[in-house]
Amino acid sequence: MIRRPPRPERDTPAITAEHESRCLVFTAKRTARALEDADEISDLLKDQHNFVWFDLAEPTAADLALLEREFSLHPTAVEDAALVHERPKIEAFNGYHLVVVHATSLGAQKELVLHEIAVFVGQNFLVTIRAHPVFPLDEVERRWASRGTVPHSPPGLLYVILDVVVDAYHPIAIEYEERLVALENRVVGDHQRNQMPLLREILGFKRDLVDLRHSVAPVRDILSPIMRGELGPLDSSMNAYFRDVYDHALRTTDQIDAIRDLLNSTLDIHLSSEAHRQGEVSRQLTVIATVFLPLTYITGFFGQNFGWMVNRITDGPVFWSIGIGTQVLTVFGLLLYFRHKRYF
Repeated sequence: MIRRPPRPERDTPAITAEHESRCLVFTAKRTARALEDADEISDLLKDQHNFVWFDLAEPTAADLALLEREFSLHPTAVEDAALVHERPKIEAFNGYHLVVVHATSLGAQKELVLHEIAVFVGQNFLVTIRAHPVFPLDEVERRWASRGTVPHSPPGLLYVILDVVVDAYHPIAIEYEERLVALENRVVGDHQRNQMPLLREILGFKRDLVDLRHSVAPVRDILSPIMRGELGPLDSSMNAYFRDVYDHALRTTDQIDAIRDLLNSTLDIHLSSEAHRQGEVSRQLTVIATVFLPLTYITGFFGQNFGWMVNRITDGPVFWSIGIGTQVLTVFGLLLYFRHKRYF
């Protein structure tokens, strides 16, 4: 077993603190006791009235070998459970199933944090493997302790775990809705010239939404075969409970899709407004260039030093009337023309 720091004494055995690995044994009378020697697990599982919950946080190779030995798990199943960034899924093995889900939370900077949880569920055992970053099971423990009508069985505990994981998606979706509203206000009201930070924020938000959806959407595929009764060892009486989790996952998925569609519209508005702003700048520069084009022609024409010009522009009034006046009249005429064409 992994060495852990000493735990405070508690009246009721707790399955886990955030980084602890624990093993609980539940008897037919629903009493629980902490198991100190993991080598006893295989003997306890021979009694069908016992129910073992074994939780591993950031397991070592020795812990994984113990799982194979005590729970008779297939090596490839244990390997899949130990892999980080394994996709959410459900797989059937001989006498048990492997369920992989991604729990989520928000970090200190409101960034999305994914927590991978692998669950082995058999007839009288359930094993949870939590990879780094470790997802705390405090809420799972609290709901399991006050489980009410939830059957006292591995499928019942699986339901509680999935319920906690799926319920944690909804507050994040609410947070993202508020973040979307703030982004929309900035897109409409922010006219700064440097729009790259806002664009990077929108693209980063889209990546977070994709990651969140990749965590939520597969939950439906995990629950569908359970509700159809395709998983023999699981209790069919749990269908109503799993259907409730399915509905919550479906609602959150629809919510995420709506946020994604609105975010895409916000991005389109941002790009359109940016293109419009650039168009305005280009039009202003075009007007300026158009004004100076005839002026350049006039000054170039006078600069050719034709004898007629040299002989007639002999004093100040003539210079101001012909030389400067011609350019002023040209600019005035162009401005009237631009106003008539509604260029500004």
